[in-house]
Amino acid sequence: MNEIFLLARETVKVIFHLDRGYTRVAWERSENTAWAGTGWTFDIPTHVIPYDLRAIGSRFLLSIIKPNPNDREDIENIRNNRNSLFNIERLAFII
Repeated sequence: MNEIFLLARETVKVIFHLDRGYTRVAWERSENTAWAGTGWTFDIPTHVIPYDLRAIGSRFLLSIIKPNPNDREDIENIRNNRNSLFNIERLAFII
């Protein structure tokens, strides 16, 4: 069984790019947490962001996934699996 566990799914905004291939994003809203509007930021690998969404000010839906419920949630495990932890979806606007 290929179950995944969704840890967060939030709209984020690109704030700036960091050295060593990371991009800082800020939570804009919150479905299940109180992070939105509190200045909560998160650093994600730049290469997981589609090229056209990397510009400062871009917005997209960021999902943080835990593929295996038995994985440890320590920093070493997160660093080793960082490429599979993030899923990015384009926002769709209906006018």
